[in-house]
Amino acid sequence: MKKTLLAAMLALTALPASADIFGLSVGATAGAAQLDFQGNKEYGYEYGLNASYALNDFFSINAGVVQGSGEVDSDLSASKNDIDYTAFPVTLRGDLPLLIGSLYAKAGTNFYDVDVARDGVKATDDGWAFTGGAGFVLTLLPLVDLSLGYEYRDMGEVTNNAVVVGVDISL
Repeated sequence: MKKTLLAAMLALTALPASADIFGLSVGATAGAAQLDFQGNKEYGYEYGLNASYALNDFFSINAGVVQGSGEVDSDLSASKNDIDYTAFPVTLRGDLPLLIGSLYAKAGTNFYDVDVARDGVKATDDGWAFTGGAGFVLTLLPLVDLSLGYEYRDMGEVTNNAVVVGVDISL
């Protein structure tokens, strides 16, 4: 019994070290997005997947894919602009470690593909633009993090401000 308990404790203390060896993590996010199009703002939703590689305890490189949707009022008619978007953000993230997690800020670029449909007419826009964000990470277990963050994405004529929650698992 004592040997089993000792082996279990040694295995648990080795978990944080094994998470730092690879420096990789994968995760998912979901939240509410405020879309700004032609001066009109409305709320929608977004969700995404991401991966991160830790350069050290303070900096990491992040990449992912985000999809979202929303309907924004139109100035030209009573109908709404139906906006669907996909973005591929790549950012450099800086973390300020705390006792039970960290505060972070990130900045970089994203490739976006935005579709705007109104009254049966669809317009598509794609390109590269700025993305950034900030938030708080709560470390539950050595391998599992929960996050609450703010994401900003410039996507041509559409600007996105989102509040997202996420879960990350370290590999």
